[in-house]
Amino acid sequence: MAITKILSKEQATLIINDVPFRYPVNIDYLYEIYETANEAIQMLEHENVQIEVKEINQVDLLYYCIGEYFYSVSHLGQEEIEKFNKNEDFASSMASVAADKYLSLSIFNHVEKKLANRFLPPASSLNMYINFMLNIVKGYKKNDPQSTLISDLLMKSLTISRCILEQLLSGYETEAFSSWRTLHECECTLILLDKHGEPLINNYLKHMNFGFAFNDSIKDKEQQDKVFYQMKDEMRALGLKSKDIRKYIEYGWLYPIVPEGDETFKLNFRDGLEKLAGLSAYAKRYEISSEIIHSTPLLIYSNKEYFYYMTLLSLYESFFRLERVFVSLFSKRVSKEQMAQYLEMQKVYYSQLVVIHKRELETFKKLQASWGEKNSH
Repeated sequence: MAITKILSKEQATLIINDVPFRYPVNIDYLYEIYETANEAIQMLEHENVQIEVKEINQVDLLYYCIGEYFYSVSHLGQEEIEKFNKNEDFASSMASVAADKYLSLSIFNHVEKKLANRFLPPASSLNMYINFMLNIVKGYKKNDPQSTLISDLLMKSLTISRCILEQLLSGYETEAFSSWRTLHECECTLILLDKHGEPLINNYLKHMNFGFAFNDSIKDKEQQDKVFYQMKDEMRALGLKSKDIRKYIEYGWLYPIVPEGDETFKLNFRDGLEKLAGLSAYAKRYEISSEIIHSTPLLIYSNKEYFYYMTLLSLYESFFRLERVFVSLFSKRVSKEQMAQYLEMQKVYYSQLVVIHKRELETFKKLQASWGEKNSH
């Protein structure tokens, strides 16, 4: 039988009052739901020998009750809420559902085997550095592509980086590696825009506008037609056909930086964007990540350790490149004193990240060698 002490009404009230209800909430009503949910768990445990609850996390259970109630009444007006509160069946149903969810998601929650620990340096040091950068970049002006494209793209790249790390920490290695594919596309774009500056940024924005016109997203139809005809004229001048329109929208902004006489350039990621960004060494990893995205057997029968290290190393390497863009952006917007403070932090933690990457790479190589030996027998 679960050994637990339920929250007092005063304790529950403090928690409930932190929830932004549109109208004053009936504390007695909600507390009754919470008490009934506790009783339901005790009853379920008594009736089912497979359920063994040593202790109930009372705050979590209360939040499940609050969640059920909040969602049920969030679309109602005050009079409708009062009518809702008078229906005892609703209260009983919400308590039962909250109890079921608590048991399922707290006691019987499915958890993947985890190869990472958020307290160890490979995760904690990188997470801290990304968090520092996010807190800086979030303070910049945003969502004005004409002037904020670099910082907006950097912000998105950093949030994807954190997402990848969270997936790794949760035991979702292949999902994390498929997310790295998106990060890699972002970093390639970011590297080129940062390197070539305003002329290329303007061309990128022009192609963004081409995309809006193609997708019928420009409200002024006369302007939309004008943009569309401009795009068709440019494609014609380059000898491109109508079938190339999507490729031109996505990669045509790269034409101004294609080396003269380069006949290998193509309107795609591998032979276009990735190559011009100088990251062709990642073509194979990108290909593997693409296979995962398209649900091949590689996704279903994957080696957790292989994809853990492949993702972690790829994430670190992408981060090192993003950090260089960050410094380029940051150095233009801060005082000498702030830059000096950042460089002090960088001296300690960036060097640690370099050491961690080297160590994890050596571990990965040893594992690969052991896998090779096993496969040879």
